[in-house]
Amino acid sequence: MSGRVLAFSDPEIIRMARENFVPVAGDDWYQRRRQDAEGDFFRKVSDQAGRGSAGEDGGSSRQGIYCLTASGKLLAFKNAGQLPAEMRKSLRQALVNWSRLPASERRPGAVQVPDAGFDPRFAHGPPPGALVVNVYTRLLDQNDKGDLCPHVVKVNGAATEPQRDHLWLTEAEWKSLIPPHAKVGDKIAVPPVIARRIFQFHLGDSTPGEPFAWSREHIRSGSLALIVEEYSAAKIKMRIEGAVLLATATESSKAERGYDARLLGYLNYDVSKKMVERFDLVAYGECWGKQAICNDKQNGHRMLGVAFELAKGDSPADHVPPQAARWLQGYLQPSR
Repeated sequence: MSGRVLAFSDPEIIRMARENFVPVAGDDWYQRRRQDAEGDFFRKVSDQAGRGSAGEDGGSSRQGIYCLTASGKLLAFKNAGQLPAEMRKSLRQALVNWSRLPASERRPGAVQVPDAGFDPRFAHGPPPGALVVNVYTRLLDQNDKGDLCPHVVKVNGAATEPQRDHLWLTEAEWKSLIPPHAKVGDKIAVPPVIARRIFQFHLGDSTPGEPFAWSREHIRSGSLALIVEEYSAAKIKMRIEGAVLLATATESSKAERGYDARLLGYLNYDVSKKMVERFDLVAYGECWGKQAICNDKQNGHRMLGVAFELAKGDSPADHVPPQAARWLQGYLQPSR
């Protein structure tokens, strides 16, 4: 991951990507499995790079950086982890190979892309009326004064970059958080399906890369409640408080991985507009063990922070599915 961080922050690589290519990002897990025109196209290109293998699920990982034509001809390929010099070399080679193609293949409009249906299993979008919440995960340190500060990423060490995800709450779920009748000081339990989704799918250390999922059994203890701070005909303001212990063993001291955190946040609801105006939540605590697939150095105890913030919904990025929603039914119904 550190190689990619350096590569995609390199000015020359950024310039080439903007001026000479059309950058596209896709999730390999979805792309290699989908049975539609887009999936066929991706597998056709990745096969040229010698990635993946046959199988109903698209075979093994096909991740990497692909430079290709609109017709699906591979121009250059490099697997993840490349340093800036390697990335620049790949992009330049792609441009050389592009220049060698017949002019008929390079002119605008040479390839017409027809409308095609999508495999509904791998074309997830937020459920109608859903609340989309941005999720940010990062490691934390303490400065000389003992105050919390962002973790300093060491390029040549374990890659622990801050990560981004989304939390989805269906329309029925977020409406269940708004009490029809309440008074200041009332304490209302967050519905278990929402609390479990947050605990199970959004409180892992994803900073080195794709995280392992917690199972329902890993939630050793957990509580999440709303405390009413203001209740009127115009506004409802509530504080969110809770705590959770996630661990792979009944005794957390013997667990290979875990997270012991407290949660604090705020939810504001505009009664006249019938909409949530604010959903802020922070989880903070100590985590331990290897919690992501790609980093064997991720073993010790460390401080982890996870921040939740209401998405505006006006960006295409807001419609990217939660990482754990690859099995959408299991994400929306974690009790299963």
